Amino acid sequence: RHPSRLWSLLRRWARKAGRMSDGASSAMTISRVVAMLAICYTAFTIRLHAVNVYGRVIHEFDPWFNFRATDYLVNHGTKAFFSWYDEEAWYPLGRPVGTTIYPGLQYTAAYLYYGLQAIGIDMSLNDVCVFTPAVMAPLAVSFTAGMAYEVSGSGNAAVAAGFFMAIAPAHLMRSVAGGFDNESVAVAAIVATFYFWMRSLRNEGSWPWGFATAVAYIYMVAAWGGYTFVLNMVGLSAAVMVVTGNFTPNLHKSYSIFYLIGTLGAIQFPVVGLAPLKSLEQLGPMGIFFWLQLLMIIHRFKKMNRDLDERKIHEFQFMVYSVAVLVFAVVVGLLMPKGYLGPLSSRIRGLFVQHTRTGNPLVDSVAEHQATRDEMYWQYFHMVCFLAPVGFAKLFFLPKTVSNESKWFMISYTVVSTYFSRKMIRLILLLAPASSIIAGIALDFLITWSMAQQTIDEEKEKAAAAEAAPAKTSQGLKGKPKGKRNSSGSPAFVRDLTDFYAENIALRQAFGILMMVLLCTSTFYYWGHCQHMAENLSNPSIMLVGRSRDGKPVMIDDFRESYWWLRDNTPEDARVMAWWDYGYQINGIANRTTIADGNTWNHEHIALLGRALVSPVKKAHRIVRHLADYVLVWSTRYGGMYGDDIAKSPHMARIGGSVYKDIDPTQFYQDQQGNPSEMMRKSLIFNLVNFRLDPAIPELKPDTFKEVYTSKNNMVRIYQVLKVSKKSKKYINEGRGRQAFFSGQTLDHAYPPALAAILAGKEDFEQLEDFNRERKTKKEVE
Repeated sequence: RHPSRLWSLLRRWARKAGRMSDGASSAMTISRVVAMLAICYTAFTIRLHAVNVYGRVIHEFDPWFNFRATDYLVNHGTKAFFSWYDEEAWYPLGRPVGTTIYPGLQYTAAYLYYGLQAIGIDMSLNDVCVFTPAVMAPLAVSFTAGMAYEVSGSGNAAVAAGFFMAIAPAHLMRSVAGGFDNESVAVAAIVATFYFWMRSLRNEGSWPWGFATAVAYIYMVAAWGGYTFVLNMVGLSAAVMVVTGNFTPNLHKSYSIFYLIGTLGAIQFPVVGLAPLKSLEQLGPMGIFFWLQLLMIIHRFKKMNRDLDERKIHEFQFMVYSVAVLVFAVVVGLLMPKGYLGPLSSRIRGLFVQHTRTGNPLVDSVAEHQATRDEMYWQYFHMVCFLAPVGFAKLFFLPKTVSNESKWFMISYTVVSTYFSRKMIRLILLLAPASSIIAGIALDFLITWSMAQQTIDEEKEKAAAAEAAPAKTSQGLKGKPKGKRNSSGSPAFVRDLTDFYAENIALRQAFGILMMVLLCTSTFYYWGHCQHMAENLSNPSIMLVGRSRDGKPVMIDDFRESYWWLRDNTPEDARVMAWWDYGYQINGIANRTTIADGNTWNHEHIALLGRALVSPVKKAHRIVRHLADYVLVWSTRYGGMYGDDIAKSPHMARIGGSVYKDIDPTQFYQDQQGNPSEMMRKSLIFNLVNFRLDPAIPELKPDTFKEVYTSKNNMVRIYQVLKVSKKSKKYINEGRGRQAFFSGQTLDHAYPPALAAILAGKEDFEQLEDFNRERKTKKEVE
């Protein structure tokens, strides 16, 4: 009824808010703590959509291996875990799990399980693994808020950053309940390392926080192979600080502690080994460590010789750097011929070239390695896309109370993570903390500015305007021509706009109100968008919700039911051939031996699998009968999902053709109308997917394969291999894969002799990191 009165009350309230007493300040602190607790609770609950709909189910593919490994750790202990050679995977080679796994996720879940058991909460290991990602999310949120506080000095910005991080789809994509994957704990490790690093740079006495940085980094190394990003990010930020003139003894101490202790801890993990001291993508931080030592020597020399002139100091600097360059040249000259330094891996190389050009068709076949499309940023960040540029610009105008080191770290982190997020879809995850922080800074800035417009003292503003008026009039009488700049260097039209804005208090207040309305509305829609995305990202690939003919929701459980059929209807020593995507689920749910899985550590073995699947039925059977008892294929196109094995089969041909040159991948395709090429039409994978469901597919060749199970929605099919070679099975069961691995022989010794002629036609796939070079050399020597 009285809008002018409401306006006046709002301005009065805002004015009072700007003059808080100490008691009000304490209340604000308490309210921030309460807000952070509510945000952490939201971070946990928003990740439970899958549990509420599907139950306590582990999702996707990789999480099933992680669960199986955690189960092995809990039941057999640490010693057995690190010496575990799994002969039920990568048959007939096997896999040395203990030396090829990042164990941080498994130990995190195991200790959560032990802790719950100790306090009397009887929760199954499966349930602990399901909830672990949701439990780690509030930790990630808290450390992200801490980073925002370190770089901005504002509690409000920290709370806002925590809010964005808690529900950001870019964070949700790898942290929903059931998504028991390495990234679900790695995000918390990343932001913990970064927070402690920033904290160690706050002032000259904060370097002991470098110890906490090193501990958090060691946990990060244990959790995920992405630790190289964290290592290089800390190293890069230190280099940027030096280049921008911010070198201090505190920076030297903090980085030295982090690098020495962190590297010492990192090399304790078998999967890492000496990579921090040999791998090209990890040598940069080592170089920065030595550079900081040189800078510290020069700094101490200056401090001890304050009376020396600049020429003497420069001579000393030249001598120090000359010796360093000489030592570097000698070391490189000694190590390079011995092959000590390893090249960039194909995955790292893929960050600097188009994803289809890494040179490795196996890496290029993975969907999450594709470049990020522009529209995905709106999908995963929403309103943050508009706030982030404002927050990033604000980083350059932070108050002097904020350390330059934290500012430059945040600038570096934002730029680098933005670049990497463009290169691969999965690396959007790395941008989530940075975007949340700068969005939080922007939101705090815009709200503070909007509130400030409502606290303007009109009397003082009018008095100031009146004092400025005579000066402005006298300038006008001097007859200065239009378009000239004033004494401050601003164009005349800018000065006029500034004066107009300063004099129109009501306009400023209206802008402030409009900004608040926009922010509130956008935040409301952001909340709804994130809730919607949380539901979509929580849908497990192993279970689906469909609709019956009458529109009622129906649970489609074809995948698990197929694995259960294998578990209940096949011998315990049955071997199941399937494309590598499904290996982890077959191992984890069906408890059956698989040919390959998502570890993808041996390119040649997957190429042999690809060769078998894309070869004509009879020719494929000559390979399969020596390796498997059953073949499982996904035929989801008959359930309305077209990302099945037919869609993946061109990748099978490319990977097979990278090793077996008689396979021509260009002849294996479907045209725009979905018609298969002659090579695809004859292939084993095409026939097994479509047999009996497509009338055009002929009967399978006698004594090759027999259909034994098709799921009720025709999404999974299982075939028994006929005329299995008992001789080959007996040969492999003697532990040939384990023997070959530990004796240093080529892994070809693990295959049965019946496949020798086929294996003789392969050409080991050599990429820059070359999985095979060491073993190949040994073979040539023999």
